[in-house]
Amino acid sequence: MELDLHGSRHRASKEIIVSEHTTLVSLIKNKINNTSHLSRICKVSENFYKETEEIYFPRIVAIGPFHHGRETLKAMEERKWQYLNTLLSRAAYADTCLTKCVDVLKMLEERARRCYKEEIHMNTDEFVEMMLVDGCFIIELFYKSCCKGVRRRGDPFLATFQVFSHLRHDLILLENQIPFFILQHLFNLVPVPTQCNGCSLTELAFRFFKKMIPDDPYDLHDKYGQEIHHLLDLIHQSFIPKTHIFQPQPKQPVSQINIPTLTRLKTGTRIKKTSSASVLGLRFNKGTLRIPALTHHDLMETLFRNLVAMENSCYDATKYVTSYVFLMKNLIRSIEDAKILRKKGIIDKEDAIFTLFGSIFVEVDAKDFYYADLCERLNDFKTPNRSVRYAKIIRKHVVRCLREL
Repeated sequence: MELDLHGSRHRASKEIIVSEHTTLVSLIKNKINNTSHLSRICKVSENFYKETEEIYFPRIVAIGPFHHGRETLKAMEERKWQYLNTLLSRAAYADTCLTKCVDVLKMLEERARRCYKEEIHMNTDEFVEMMLVDGCFIIELFYKSCCKGVRRRGDPFLATFQVFSHLRHDLILLENQIPFFILQHLFNLVPVPTQCNGCSLTELAFRFFKKMIPDDPYDLHDKYGQEIHHLLDLIHQSFIPKTHIFQPQPKQPVSQINIPTLTRLKTGTRIKKTSSASVLGLRFNKGTLRIPALTHHDLMETLFRNLVAMENSCYDATKYVTSYVFLMKNLIRSIEDAKILRKKGIIDKEDAIFTLFGSIFVEVDAKDFYYADLCERLNDFKTPNRSVRYAKIIRKHVVRCLREL
């Protein structure tokens, strides 16, 4: 009997190649997971706190590790466990569903820990339990608040507008987040109420945060091809223009750019309301400053403060919201400036908007200022000579008459 040495070597060589290929794929996956969502959840810098800690700290419910176990929030911990029980009880085999959730969360533990900028001093069981309870609580809360027939009468979280407002306040805080991929994995494992069948996690989040989303939630789906880091990041992405417009570098530092107030714009400058798809879509063209409408709501200050804190603490991209707040803060320096926007139909409450932008601490570097080019063109604008404008009007009239002949 002859040994097929050539065939054996060929098979062995093939197995080595497959093994090396599998190893390389695993290494690449590990590197992707190590960089994905890296340190996107962090504590707010003390520069932002000042006398407004309550805007950055949860009022009734802790989500994630930063405020976990706080004495003032312990009263609602039992309610979160009740939501977890309600959610899992819809499964035909609740114990099996629970086991799958725990197994998946243990697989995702290291990746989830890397999402936090600070070390989390919890062992595996404590960390996984926290992610399970907080994640399922959020999912069940979305179900109950967004889908008719799921909510029970007398639910303490949804019984009054004040408590519901506190809940939404707590879920948009930078320090009160868990990774979105944790929510998504749990959402894919837990049973869906029949009343909510067909709704994605992002759709439910849009409905829950409807007042804070500047666009129609149903027009936002094409914005979310990129990964979402957490719920506050989801709202942040809804603010960003669909198409990023490259902004030229300013010729001078932002601190030296003169941003005139609305009452001191150059003669001939007009202000108009624009129907931009993004509240950040301010434009200046042909002597007209176009500003998108901004409707005030009870959580606007909390939202803007946490978005600004997020952009300056965790992100290295263009600071869109920071730039917007900085610009509006300079345009509206008096109640008279706010009244101009109110008369133009751009804002609905001049006192509230004036107070809002006047109270938010914000700084922005020149390289990160999204409206640097707009401000420079606003300052460089020259009122057209009256005779030139008159000549243009006459020319248009003549051309129209000639066309009618």
